[in-house]
Amino acid sequence: MKNYLLEIGTEELPPKAVDTAIRFFEENIYKIFNDFFEYDTPENIEIFGTPRRIGFLLKNLKEKQPDSEKLLIGPPAKVGIDNEGKYTKAALSFASKNNIPVEELQIIENEKGRYIGAKILIEGRKLSQHIKEEIPEIIQKIPFPKTMRWNSTGFRFSRPIRWIVSLLDEEVIPFEIAGVKAGRYTHLHRFMTSPVGRGEKKEIQKATDYKEITKMGFVLSVYEEREKSIRTQIEGFGRVLEADPVIDEELLREVTNLTEFPVGILGDFSPEYLVLPKEVIITVCKVHQRYFNFEKNGELIPKFLAFSNTSVPDKNVIKNGYEKVLKARLEDALFFYEEDLKHNLEDFYPKLAGIQFHQKLGSMLEKVERNGEIAFLLAEELGIDKKKEIERANKLSKCDLLTEMVKEFDELQGIMGMHYALKQGEKEEIAKAIYEHYLPRSSDDELPETETGTILSLSDKIDTVISFFSIGEKPKPAADPFGLRRNAIGIVRLLVEKEIDIDLLDLLHEISERAKISKILKFAQLNKEWKVVFDEKIIPEVIEFIKGRFVAYLKDKGFDTDIINAVLSTEDNNLYRLYLKVKSIQKLKENPEFEDVMIVFKRVGKIIPEGFEEQFSENELIEKEEKELYQKFKEVQELFEKDIKQKEYYKALEELLRLKPFIDRFFDNVMVMVEDQKLRKNRLSLMKIINKMFLKIADFTKITTA
Repeated sequence: MKNYLLEIGTEELPPKAVDTAIRFFEENIYKIFNDFFEYDTPENIEIFGTPRRIGFLLKNLKEKQPDSEKLLIGPPAKVGIDNEGKYTKAALSFASKNNIPVEELQIIENEKGRYIGAKILIEGRKLSQHIKEEIPEIIQKIPFPKTMRWNSTGFRFSRPIRWIVSLLDEEVIPFEIAGVKAGRYTHLHRFMTSPVGRGEKKEIQKATDYKEITKMGFVLSVYEEREKSIRTQIEGFGRVLEADPVIDEELLREVTNLTEFPVGILGDFSPEYLVLPKEVIITVCKVHQRYFNFEKNGELIPKFLAFSNTSVPDKNVIKNGYEKVLKARLEDALFFYEEDLKHNLEDFYPKLAGIQFHQKLGSMLEKVERNGEIAFLLAEELGIDKKKEIERANKLSKCDLLTEMVKEFDELQGIMGMHYALKQGEKEEIAKAIYEHYLPRSSDDELPETETGTILSLSDKIDTVISFFSIGEKPKPAADPFGLRRNAIGIVRLLVEKEIDIDLLDLLHEISERAKISKILKFAQLNKEWKVVFDEKIIPEVIEFIKGRFVAYLKDKGFDTDIINAVLSTEDNNLYRLYLKVKSIQKLKENPEFEDVMIVFKRVGKIIPEGFEEQFSENELIEKEEKELYQKFKEVQELFEKDIKQKEYYKALEELLRLKPFIDRFFDNVMVMVEDQKLRKNRLSLMKIINKMFLKIADFTKITTA
């Protein structure tokens, strides 16, 4: 078995470029070399990625692809064979063109008819040839966010390529990229080996020696090993300090991709800066310096942990440098904080008119006013009596955008508003709502805790989605510049996880009605004419878009696709109730009789002709089985409707299960599609009214059964 090593040595790559290359290799390398692996195991592929090198090691490779057989189809048999049974010119031409001996021609029959054809043996490609042809293509296809040219070849890459290692066991597989020829020489750590700045040039005799050689040269080439080293050091310093490390996973990934040999250096900052909200200190450390913090009992301590890419004899020199830079940053932050506290948040409210939300959607002030109107409507619909809190929190929600701190650190929007509001004596719920109205910011972010924050968060996201859809700014498959998918998943999570029992379609129609009469729900005074912010025509599109995010959300939760489709095929637009229905059917699937039950339920739905309008009469029931089914239906319906009203969907499903034996006997003993049109229509109508009850939970015809 063979092993192949590829290493692309570069100038320092940005962290995101390292991530991109690693993900690209993870998603594509197995597919490209699939035919060559001796056996299928995750250990077959090891991927490398550091600021100075990306690549992979492939293990357990065969020397050539397996041979394969290919069926070639030629002319139709009636064209390829004459009346005497001999091959015609058309058949002989087909054989000659494909280098097929005439005696190997045969009649091939398929769904289209009889053809002249032949089975030919395709010899598997040699591994060395596959590497020589495929690897340059792989390198060119890495989808870096940004690329550059650096020499006359015109080749584009994230950063200049300085060396390439391409080894099949001990043999160099040659190719050339951007004027650099592949060989067997790597470069070790830039600053911890000689010559400093370039790093020791080291020969690799055998592909499997790579990891050991680079590790001896102070390079941890595997991402997971560096991350583990960094995490272990952070946790170790935490134990020494008897404090809890604040580990930001995004920062951890960035630091991992900025180092080849991470060395933790513990530093101090003056306790006087602890007067700043801890989020400010953490943000300064993360965004500007890439430092980690520590806390005790939820409060920061004046320590930080930085990571150097070099181990030096006197760490104090580096430590002092880190502390000096951080002090300057914290001094700036303290100045911004003190300046901001000289103003009341409310003072900034009128100035929101000077911040453009979007050129076609007016100012941030108009955005806030729209949010407030939608929030009042939501509170009214949900019976939440907090109009004063909602009004106040909404008014202050975007004011911190004009503070010096948020201008410098936009990551702190909402957070600073909360802290400044608390400092200025606002109620805790109002202050928290200023922060919470941005939540959730992602699919796994925290949700608002307060009712006021929940209402404002939902109104802000709904306004954002419907506003941009109204002006035709919709997400594209590869681009979502206004974060509409993020806002839609936020709407989904709020409705479902906060158990908000509201019909989304009804809500959008109500907003649309209010938009027609309220100037606040309009935007952008263009040519002295107000344009309505919410065009009613886009309601179906908005519903479909949000439901698309809802489907993705349900799949992430592990629900089966057929159950999701069955539930969402109904006319219900209450996402919370839809979620409960999916959950209930998924639970019912654990019942050993589930398959049999679904087959019966599906039979009811499938027998009804499309567009059929029922005209049911109990008096026209003749057979014993149809009468019994109808009586059982009426008995079940009453309890079923009660369960539906109380959102007890699993109990409602259990009620439906009681119909199964009666439906079975009906189909076994009663002919539905009889010649008597009146009788046929009545029996179909019975099926229709039963299926209407089913559809209050799901369209069971869409559930897959064995």
